[in-house]
Amino acid sequence: SLKSAPAHRCPCSPGPRIVEAMKFALPVAIVLATFGTASVSASLLRRKDSPTEINMGMEYRGEDSFGNTALTPACSKVECGEYSCPTPFELKVDGTCCGYCWAPDHKVAADRHQVVEYNATGFAVEQCEEAPSTCKGPGRNAVRCFKPSCRVGDVPHCATGACCPMCSTR
Repeated sequence: SLKSAPAHRCPCSPGPRIVEAMKFALPVAIVLATFGTASVSASLLRRKDSPTEINMGMEYRGEDSFGNTALTPACSKVECGEYSCPTPFELKVDGTCCGYCWAPDHKVAADRHQVVEYNATGFAVEQCEEAPSTCKGPGRNAVRCFKPSCRVGDVPHCATGACCPMCSTR
């Protein structure tokens, strides 16, 4: 009798255990995918925007459904009150919502404040001798003290914990 030769397996074919595992894994994967999709769909269905949220979304959107801009000009909702410009001022509306009153410097004196030397007026005084360190601060004269203008009968006096002298009765 001829014995049949043992069947040789191709090294690339899966073994019987792997085939069984794959048969079990396929239905499990299908069930998980189905429930996962259902739960995502349910959460999307449950999320309903309130009318206020829908309104806000429409108000702040950049484009309409045709791709045209839905943004309003910057000044479209600004309501300007009535005003007039006294002479020599004139109303200017160059790129502003409501305009402003303007006059050239040669018609209206501009405040061209200039810094003067320290104590040029003579009203600056030294800090109190026992002033706290917070008065001294970093740098020169962190807190500047000025000569108090006291009523008749009052004199400048340094109170406890004060940076600068203040008026007090004798």
